[in-house]
Amino acid sequence: MINIGIIGCNGFIGRHLSNHLVNNNNITLKLFGRFSSNQTIEDSAYYTKVNFSDKKHTILEIKNLDLIYYLASNSIPLTSWDNPKFEIEQNLLPFLDFLACVRESNVKKIVFISSAGTIYGSSSEKLNEDTNKHPFSPYGINKLTMEYFLNYFQVKNNIHYDIFRVSNIYGEDQDTSKGLGIINTFLENILNRKDIRVYGNGEAIRNYIYIRDVIRFLTTSIETELLKSNIYNLSSNDNLSINELLKIIKSIVAEDYTVIYEDSRNSDNPFIALDNSKIKSTFLNINFTPIDVGIASCYQHIKKK
Repeated sequence: MINIGIIGCNGFIGRHLSNHLVNNNNITLKLFGRFSSNQTIEDSAYYTKVNFSDKKHTILEIKNLDLIYYLASNSIPLTSWDNPKFEIEQNLLPFLDFLACVRESNVKKIVFISSAGTIYGSSSEKLNEDTNKHPFSPYGINKLTMEYFLNYFQVKNNIHYDIFRVSNIYGEDQDTSKGLGIINTFLENILNRKDIRVYGNGEAIRNYIYIRDVIRFLTTSIETELLKSNIYNLSSNDNLSINELLKIIKSIVAEDYTVIYEDSRNSDNPFIALDNSKIKSTFLNINFTPIDVGIASCYQHIKKK
């Protein structure tokens, strides 16, 4: 039996991960979120509202958990572009409060979701986990800072971690209202008879990964050594330009739509090609969902809703 906590269980990744783990008889699961009630899964799962500034309550709730997934985030790359203090106040400081509580709670490992699309900065090279990092957005700077603090707490307090630097996720039930999820946004616009808007000329390179694949890889932390730390690019084989992505979408959807190209945004990374050879060679039994299959499934799901 392993005791697992999920911080941020009401987010996109958190909902899928919670639903994947809740019926596993080998896991004792505790869910944590910002709301007073669980928005994620059936009421049988243990859930509590968490506030890391309340150190005494947090320590009590997470004490003796073996592994905690830290999925909480209050921003996207665009959010803090004009207000970098937002990242410090809303993400970094709560994370440090959380780590201070972990230090006193006998937690063995933290699984942290970082950002493959922002921590490396812009580069024409394929990027592996050891590539030099030059983040230019407050979002990426802060994610990388949080990674460094995990390393600090490992050295100082022997708290281990798995860091998954995740690329652009898409999939069923993604909330696009905050500006995340280019594939889901395109599909929703198409089904709602709205134009698709592309910032720039459509040649920006991105990596796209299906939510079900993300969950498969995240759960490897439960099956592997808790007292060992790792960092992975959690990215698929699909490094595509937006124009290439639109061709795939066009081959799947039945509806007609119009693409409008607008000026590029300074907060967007023009090129990101990720090297996923480390995670593929480590977990040979996990295969990536072909992007056309994943998009087709997502499209049908949105269409039914």
